[in-house]
Amino acid sequence: MRVLYILIIFMCVSFLKVEAQSISPQVFGSAGNYYAVGGSSLSFTIGEAATTTLSNSSYKITQGFQQPSYNTTSINEVENPIYDLSIYPNPTSSVITILNNGITFSNNTKLFLIDVLGRKLIEQPLNDNQTLIDLQQLSAGTYFIVIDENGFNSFTHKITKVQ
Repeated sequence: MRVLYILIIFMCVSFLKVEAQSISPQVFGSAGNYYAVGGSSLSFTIGEAATTTLSNSSYKITQGFQQPSYNTTSINEVENPIYDLSIYPNPTSSVITILNNGITFSNNTKLFLIDVLGRKLIEQPLNDNQTLIDLQQLSAGTYFIVIDENGFNSFTHKITKVQ
């Protein structure tokens, strides 16, 4: 009896028409473009190659990535033209030298040494020619030299203290 029920269920399922979900053509990629003129079209990607294209009289399948338009994002490194400083040696085990290459600082210019938690460890005036920062009493780690001119943090440089 059990076999009869299984056979009936199998026959019912085999006569059903099963259709898959229809997906409209969509493209996901990082960059590229699409051009159409008359009956011809061209689409391409930048940096993502189409690996395989299969087609018959009704369908076309392309493995790969395509995108009809793209946006670019860039980050420009901003250099501070006001300060022309040489900070060396980095990394160091004892003293950092800050050599000024021709800028005259105002009397309100201060130099801070800050740890990664944002605590000010050293505060001293910045000399017009050469400034030395003694790091011997500090533990090994990453620190930041910040130049503060008239209340504005106008220059930051990362340094590393080694043992």
